[in-house]
Order: sequence, then structure tokens, then C-alpha cells
Amino acid sequence: MKNVTKGLWVLLFCTVLLVNMAACGKEETPELTPTETGNNPSDASDAGEAYSVTLPDGTVLEFTDTPKRIISMGPNITDILFELGAGDRVVGRTDYCDTPKEVAAIPSVGTIFTPDIEAVLALEPDLVIGSLLFSEETQKQMEDLGIKVAVLYDSENMEGVYQIIRTLGELTGLTKEGNALADQTRKAIEDTIAKYAGEEYANFSAPTVYYVSGYGESGDYTSGGTTFIGQILTSAGGRNIAQDVEGWMITHELLLEADPQIIIIGEGMAADFCTTPGYEGLSAVKNNHVFEFDVYHLLERQSHRNAEIFVQLAELFHTPLEQ
Repeated sequence: MKNVTKGLWVLLFCTVLLVNMAACGKEETPELTPTETGNNPSDASDAGEAYSVTLPDGTVLEFTDTPKRIISMGPNITDILFELGAGDRVVGRTDYCDTPKEVAAIPSVGTIFTPDIEAVLALEPDLVIGSLLFSEETQKQMEDLGIKVAVLYDSENMEGVYQIIRTLGELTGLTKEGNALADQTRKAIEDTIAKYAGEEYANFSAPTVYYVSGYGESGDYTSGGTTFIGQILTSAGGRNIAQDVEGWMITHELLLEADPQIIIIGEGMAADFCTTPGYEGLSAVKNNHVFEFDVYHLLERQSHRNAEIFVQLAELFHTPLEQ
């Protein structure tokens, strides 16, 4: 496959994981159960009191104190932890955690799939937080070694992203901060939707949109209508040509037939895509409507930063196209 985005492996495995976790991926607000009446993680952070957190999959984790040494096993988890103000407690990360810039000084424990367990142990974490693609085998291996593990798998929609943010706040004893960040993220998206629902856009016609996840000789990959990214495209005002596609693969014939008005692609990929045989005849290519975005950090990772690209995409979709 030619020029697959950095996160395609995430997209391909995501479908499998979402199916396997459908039964446990409830979209309920995480339940916080203080050990003592009146306690909550925010209070416990200062007072050193015990508390428990119920994860989205129903797992209950007990804490005698707020975690001081955290290893993040997901780029989105790392982003959120730093935004919450818990970055100084992150003592380990994965090779894929590259933002914010401060993480460069934090030692890596390897990949999400096969972390170096000895490296994990050497960092003496009191909490490891897993995300998408964090395997049950790795989780069991760590738990058997006495390491507390919380896994927050990716969600199928933004409600689940808000839940991830809130749960991270609870896990780190920063409940108020987690709730505030989740609310701020929601507000940014809802305000954007409301902005383009006004009279000024009464005659708005949603442009047809195609998201490039992978392309070339090995096939075309995009975000189907039921995927997280597919729903972002639609909510932001685009008409996803892969709306009826399940998963991530689309036929080249369908792409050509749909002939999208706008194509979204990762940074630094547009020029090659437009000159690759089989794509040069698309209207978006001929009209110079292939737009690059930082999809790797802002769209493929589920975090508060999804609001950032949502605003960008909504503005693009609601701006008249020059022919």
C-alpha cells in the first residue's frame, strides 16, 4: 500500500477491537465510589484517602492514594494526562507518544503491542493506563506482577471520548479537572455545530467528502459511516461518501463513482496522492480540493484535541468551494 497514514494500523485493528469489546464498551458515565462517605478523588489527592474508580467496562480499581508514578500506554492517554496537569507524574510512555514536546524526556517502554515488561518494572509504576490495541495478554502479565492496570479502549463516538477524559481525571485524583476538560471539549464541538446551524447557512448543501487513510496498489482505506472518524466528518457538516461502508476498506470503483468534492488527507501526503495513477481524474484532485490536516494527532487519537480538528473541518465544509 502506498503512503498509508501513520495511524492506519490503528484504524485497521480498531474494527476488530470494537467488535470484540462491543459487549463491554458501555457508554455510561464512569461511577465513582468513595471508600469513605464524602470522599472523591479530588479530595483524596490532597488528603491521601482511599477511593475507587469504576472503568467504562465495569472494572473497579481500588486506590489507597492517588497514583504518583504513571506509565501511559497510549498517545491519546498521554495527551490528556498532560492537559489535566498530571504530566509530571508520567514516568513512562510508548514509542508512539510524541506529544506534547515534554514527553521526549520521558523514557519509552516500547510499543503498545509488545512493551518491555522489564522496563515497565524498572520504572516502578503505581498505575499503567492502556488504550487502543493494549492486549489482554500484556494486561494480565502486568497484573500478575502486581502492577495496577486501567484500560480505556477507544470509543465509537464523541460521548465515549468525553468519558475517557473524565475517567482519566478520576483515576489521577483530578476529577474536577477531568470534568472541566470534557465539558470544554463538548462545548467547542456543540458551539461549532450551532454556529453553522444559523440562518446564514440555511441554504447550505453538505459537500461530499472522502477521508484518505490508505491508498495505492494494495487498496483504498477510509472511514466508514459507523467509525469514529466517519461520524466526525458527518457531524462537522460533510457528506461521507463511505457512509454505507462498514469498517475501513472501500473499492476503488466506488471511490471513482462517488467522485467526492473534498478529500481529507494527512500532512505531506497530498502531492503524492494527486499524482498516483488512478486518482488524478477525481474532481477534488482536478479542482485542487485535496486538503491536508494533522489527522495523526488530532483525528486518529481520541482526546480533547478532536475538538480542534472538528472546528477546522466544519469551517472547510461550510466554505463555498472554488471551481
